[in-house]
Amino acid sequence: MCFELDILKKLKKSMSEACDDAFYFSADEKKLIDAEYLLTVNAAKAIKELNHSFGIPYKICLENVTKEFASACTPRMRREKADNILGYNPGILTSNDIKRPGKIDIAVYTNTNGIDIPLCAIEVKGFNPSKQLIIKDLERNSEYFGLASRTGTSTLPFAVFIGLHSYKGVWDDKKEKSNILKVKNRYEKYISGNNNLNSLHQKVDVFTIRRGVLPDLNGPYIQEHGLQGDEDYHFVGVVITTKKNLTIQSTPTQKSYAEV
Repeated sequence: MCFELDILKKLKKSMSEACDDAFYFSADEKKLIDAEYLLTVNAAKAIKELNHSFGIPYKICLENVTKEFASACTPRMRREKADNILGYNPGILTSNDIKRPGKIDIAVYTNTNGIDIPLCAIEVKGFNPSKQLIIKDLERNSEYFGLASRTGTSTLPFAVFIGLHSYKGVWDDKKEKSNILKVKNRYEKYISGNNNLNSLHQKVDVFTIRRGVLPDLNGPYIQEHGLQGDEDYHFVGVVITTKKNLTIQSTPTQKSYAEV
């Protein structure tokens, strides 16, 4: 699906920009500020670049109420066969919500005949989120795919979780690869051990956003700001795409981590 790949590409771009901003807007250049709000805004603006006019093809909503989004995930109407003059009874959409109501960081809709149709929900986490916060967001994203009303089941194409991790003192490829593997294993373990998550298609993508190079201790920038030469970070990005599992016959591992 082209629209999915386009959005994921823009999200990765926004993650790189948020990492740069985390340093740029810090009062102390030796310290890294939390980047969650920077990442949320950058992600929404990056997706907006895909629009060719206002709200077309994507309507982008920050802090969208879950009840509004969840209710729109199932079809608006459905014709139920009946023995009457029309030959059917109209089924009208009823409202839905999820177990963890609140606000979605970013909700993206498309428009069909004047009706907003959910395309994806995006949950955002800044640097080094806790296990509890990660699982809460992944479970929220997963709930949308199990929604049902009298008009039918959820038609949501996909949902996305994005998060950042940072490491200091990463000066070689071996350490970089070790960090990426560590983060990937962590998320895959969360998913495989959670029945609310492992029954869906969950693609875990972990990658380097930026890796610092050992600064020259005699460089003017280092001397000017009184740094020690070890302030660079290895920034790691995580993108988890959630979908309905369309593979009928597969092993549990294939179900959880099937490729797009």
